[in-house]
Order: sequence, then structure tokens, then C-alpha cells
Amino acid sequence: MNGPTLALCSGCGIGIRREPAAWRGTGPRPTLLGTLDHPREQREGLRELYAAAVGPKNRDHYLAKFALFDHERRTSAGWRWPAFFFTFAWLVHRKMWGKATLYFVLPYFVLVPVVMFGATMPLAVAIGGLAYLLGIFILPPLLADATYYRHCERVIEHARAANRSQEGQLVLVAREGGTSGVVPFIAGVIAAAMLVGTVAAVAQPAYQDYAARMKAKQVAISGISDRLDAS
Repeated sequence: MNGPTLALCSGCGIGIRREPAAWRGTGPRPTLLGTLDHPREQREGLRELYAAAVGPKNRDHYLAKFALFDHERRTSAGWRWPAFFFTFAWLVHRKMWGKATLYFVLPYFVLVPVVMFGATMPLAVAIGGLAYLLGIFILPPLLADATYYRHCERVIEHARAANRSQEGQLVLVAREGGTSGVVPFIAGVIAAAMLVGTVAAVAQPAYQDYAARMKAKQVAISGISDRLDAS
């Protein structure tokens, strides 16, 4: 019987082709895309599809992350600075249209309760606004790699459902995936305007409440001074 480390068959002398053993938590983590219980050809084909879905920009970073996610069979949090500084532009650049639309319209949904309850519940609105700002700044870069991984998975699944050949799938994935070129610049301008509007909407009620309190305090102090002068 051939042992697990034997390179040649002991009976015929022919080289033995072995698939890598599953990673057990010791030694270097495998970097091949696809779980190790899949055939090598399937993993290599999956790597080509991921590469087509990502496109040439920052391909090494994303392929390494996707390899880790595939191997562990789960996603994990990380950090992407482009998704922190230019969230909307990054989403559009990576063709995640649905999430970009949600990110764009979300401030307007936040603006409604700010306008409705800003005067009557200033503290609650201020706390909610602060939580919202922290959320849109922290969650997108923290979950960027995992979100993009799921996006690329869906792109690949759609291509596999539409075409059975690897070549046809690559064409479909490259068409639906990759990056957009001119749109990020426009998206960045819109995102900056949206951010300014959001900050103004959150800060204005708090400032108005502060101004009203200060005015009331000045009136009270003025009344006390008048009474003291009269006495």
C-alpha cells in the first residue's frame, strides 16, 4: 500500500497525484480558491471565475480574501479604507448597484424622523443621528470584503445558471462583474453632497434646541437682574 507521503507507486513506479489535505489549523493556510474537498480542476475554474468577477483592480487582495472565506466556509469582518472614505463611490465602482442605491436613499429615511421629532425629542434624535453616522462610517468598511464576496458569488451563480461552459461563464461574469470606470467620480460628488446634507439634517435640530435653551436662560437671567435692580 502506498503511504500518504509516497511520491511514486511502490508497485509500478508511476507518480501519484494527490489532492491537498484539508487544513487542520496548523502550518500555512492554503491559498487556493474553493474548498479543498473539491477537485483541483473545479477549484482552478472557480479561481478564474472569481478573477473575472473582481476584475484587474486590487485582484490579489480580493482573491486572497475570497480564498480565506471559501476555505473557512464563512465570512469574517475586516477593514477596507476605500469603503470608509468613499463608501458610495466604492459600491458603485464595484457594481453593487442595489447596495449603492440603499446607501444613497437611507439618509432621506433618517431625515423624516429628524424633521418630525427634532423639536419634541431632541436628545433621542441626537443619539439616533450619532448612531446612524457611526453606522454608515463603520459598518461598510468593516463588512466590505464579506459583502463584495457575496456579490461575486451571486454573479458567478447567475453565470453558471445561464451557461454550462466555463468560457461562456467567464464572459458573463466579466460582463456583470468587474468595475465601472467613470461612474465613481460622479458617485463621489453625490456622496459628498449627501453626507453634508445628512450632517446638516442631524445637527440643525440639536443646534436649534441649544439656541432656544440659551435664549430662555438669557431671558431668565435678565428677569432676575431686573428684579434685583428693582429691589
